[in-house]
Amino acid sequence: MAFHLLLALILCITMIILPKNIIHLLIQYWAKRLLRILKIKITLTGEALKLLGKDSYLIVANHISWLDIPVIFSLKPVTFVSTSDVKTWPIIGMLAKISGAIFVDRNRKSNLPEVIQAMNHHFAIKKQSICIFPEGITSNGYQVLPFKSSLFQSAFEADKLLLPLSIKYKENNVLSNRTSFHGSTTLLQSFKRVAKSNQIEVIVDIGHPVKPSQSRKDLSLKLQEAIALQIN
Repeated sequence: MAFHLLLALILCITMIILPKNIIHLLIQYWAKRLLRILKIKITLTGEALKLLGKDSYLIVANHISWLDIPVIFSLKPVTFVSTSDVKTWPIIGMLAKISGAIFVDRNRKSNLPEVIQAMNHHFAIKKQSICIFPEGITSNGYQVLPFKSSLFQSAFEADKLLLPLSIKYKENNVLSNRTSFHGSTTLLQSFKRVAKSNQIEVIVDIGHPVKPSQSRKDLSLKLQEAIALQIN
């Protein structure tokens, strides 16, 4: 693991001069290897081809852990909309910035129009999926918190289908909160908890794409209920 973290630092230095598509492939490799080292098994269910195909979507996922990001990126390179706090995370924060993540300050609502504009520009220029975590914070892994609808605006303006994606973690085939990263838990504490187990399975369920034809609030509630149904 120490060597793998060192590899991330080396990648961060070398990736400064590399094109984005190569950077994304390197980060995807790093994410896959991280999960292998931690002995985390990924199980894909639902409409997996929608996620793995070439079409771009506004991916809407529930948020449980810092692991959610490498799990999703290991499946397909996407651009994440993350809280500005992620910038300060060791390794993952650096990789997020280099991969082109869009950062939002949840405490400054005036930042939202800039974020939505950046999302629209990304869709128009890069043709790559964007992933959002509309809960805004991480949950305990047993429930889905209420979705905030503001970032759904980009789906309307960029005319993108929304792809619901549910994440749940199991340990010894039982729903577990071992990977949860919420409350007063530090990143190091969470990492140690994950590393102590070799029986973690993450189940990623991909739902059917949804057209942005309702109001933002109705749309966010619909996807929240659909994702929550997959968790329980």
